[in-house]
Amino acid sequence: MRRSSPDQLDLFGGGDGTGPVDPSQRFGGQPWTSCFFAVLPPPDVARAVDALGHQLRRSMGLRGKLIGPDRYHITLCGTGAFGAPPFEIIERLKQIGRSMHGPVFDVFFDQTAAFGGSYGQRSLVLTSSDTPPALIDLQAHLYDAIKLAKLPGDEPSNPHMTLLYDKRPAPQIGIPRVSFAVREFVLIRSIRGTSHHDHLAHWPLDAR
Repeated sequence: MRRSSPDQLDLFGGGDGTGPVDPSQRFGGQPWTSCFFAVLPPPDVARAVDALGHQLRRSMGLRGKLIGPDRYHITLCGTGAFGAPPFEIIERLKQIGRSMHGPVFDVFFDQTAAFGGSYGQRSLVLTSSDTPPALIDLQAHLYDAIKLAKLPGDEPSNPHMTLLYDKRPAPQIGIPRVSFAVREFVLIRSIRGTSHHDHLAHWPLDAR
């Protein structure tokens, strides 16, 4: 079964029944680094998502800071967290990215949801009532390749776009449809606390 949120509890060591662990304790005081494949919205769509996020934040009475147009994405799958940028793993992930093939496809979001997270926080996300099979296939192929390479892969999650994190619950509601064509996917490195995503490589999908 797909997990609701791919990159929250496991990154903090909360999946073994012991409760959340501060990442700085896990990695000797170093901020954790996560690497993952993702789909990015075009800049104009990212700005529209941000405007929608501000509206939802106000109407739902939330206080969390929006992630912002530069970091909105759909996670495909990744390798969890490390204490320092893992050069060898990044190179192997790039090899996996180069080996992927798939068609250009359209994706849309038409509702919100709230996924559980760590430290009592929940994420407000955009989800779709009908995920395109091509997106699910790309997730599955990447995950299978990561496992075949004997890397520590995170199981694919239900495709979504995270807007913000907040301790208050958010309702599931319908929203004006947000859609765009997915023409490529990227490999992202995220270092906790920097509020920044490094785009390490990107690969086009087949437009034929």
